[in-house]
Amino acid sequence: MATQITFDKNWLDQLLAKPGQVLRGNLGGQDYTAALVIPDYRNRLNQHYRNILPASLEQVCVQTGLHQPFQHFGVKIKFETAQEVQLYQNNTIEKGLCELIKQVGLVVLQNVYHNQTIRNEGHRNRFPHLQFHIDRSANQETRYSLYTRDPLDEEQRHPRTASTLFIPNITAYLQGIKEGKLHWGIDKGQTNSSQLFADEISEDLLGDIILEQKWNLPEGTGEIAMIDNADVLHASYYRDAERTGYKIGVRYLAGLPWKAA
Repeated sequence: MATQITFDKNWLDQLLAKPGQVLRGNLGGQDYTAALVIPDYRNRLNQHYRNILPASLEQVCVQTGLHQPFQHFGVKIKFETAQEVQLYQNNTIEKGLCELIKQVGLVVLQNVYHNQTIRNEGHRNRFPHLQFHIDRSANQETRYSLYTRDPLDEEQRHPRTASTLFIPNITAYLQGIKEGKLHWGIDKGQTNSSQLFADEISEDLLGDIILEQKWNLPEGTGEIAMIDNADVLHASYYRDAERTGYKIGVRYLAGLPWKAA
């Protein structure tokens, strides 16, 4: 029987209260570890863009109509043994997962897989190198994207050679300003698609203001990542231009409407 992934507010509060630490738990009889991927994200943004910020991050978000910056960005939940999981029903993500995504922007599950009925739902895609974009508009009901590496698939069971990068809207906006692609007081709202960081990608940047999902766990390990396109953009990162990696599974789901914190 599949484990239904659901976390209540108390669990989330406990996780957010201990940035940089690992939370251990049990769900449906299965042990897991959970940790924030990039703790203190808001402070990292302030530091990285301090030379171009005309006001506080919070004021910039108000002026541009963007959501407020995440305090922490991303959470990674890894099961100790391979686990079939149930993340949604009738194309709607479970409420607790939506709340988690709303608070941290990205949820990654490791050592998991979907049941045979829904494994092949959606399609597969390979994203352009460093072209940060959204899959769905905020006005579309199915604006959540769920990306999968299927451990039971002959191709995807192997570690991938290309990563998926994730950044919040505010990061894309600030980087666009820095690169001269956007301008204060003129450009507002979400960045739908833009080539960013082309001359700046470094190991120091990854894990600081860019979240990298490598899809490179050992052979036969399933991985799933979930975002709300209303607030997070993604792109591929090819460390080697000749190794673009296989196509990642993608499906679009409905969930809770955004409510400002």
